[in-house]
Amino acid sequence: MPGPDESVAGGDEASGGAMHVDEMQELAAELEEVRDRHLRLAAEFDNFRKRTIRERSLHAERAQAELVKELLESLDDLTRVLGMGATAKDNESLLEGVRLVERKLRRALEHSGLKQIEAVGQPFDPELHEALSVVPVDEPQEDGVVADELSKGYLFRDTLLKPALVNVKKYQPKGEGEEGGKSAHLEEDS
Repeated sequence: MPGPDESVAGGDEASGGAMHVDEMQELAAELEEVRDRHLRLAAEFDNFRKRTIRERSLHAERAQAELVKELLESLDDLTRVLGMGATAKDNESLLEGVRLVERKLRRALEHSGLKQIEAVGQPFDPELHEALSVVPVDEPQEDGVVADELSKGYLFRDTLLKPALVNVKKYQPKGEGEEGGKSAHLEEDS
């Protein structure tokens, strides 16, 4: 027969087994909660890492765009000099040198992502063109088309750096005088 100490010990083992299962369930639930937190933190960190990479890339692209924008004035000046032409033999060699520099500079900028905006003959796009004046035309299908370009416009990748400065064709039926066409244009703007 078991003694009083043995029965107590046996009873403790039975209740200890039940306690052991409860503790295991609690530990399993706690482990699951910790795993869930770990997965969330890992996902948040991954999102943070990706966002940081995107922001760095965007920052670098903006820095490049600023550099390209600064070089545009020089490119425009070289283009203007090329438009002057040369009359003397000495001027011819100078002009050829300027042509070479302009081509090299343009290629370097295009390689970095610079794109020249095509304007003449294109429909006026306020996102890409800046209208400086209106040129009256007799043909209605010419209305809103860029007549000529006063200054080139540029995109850096898909970001507008400088709009093209243009004159835009405006349809004016025959019989309308200069004043009639201009006042109609002013009324449209106001």
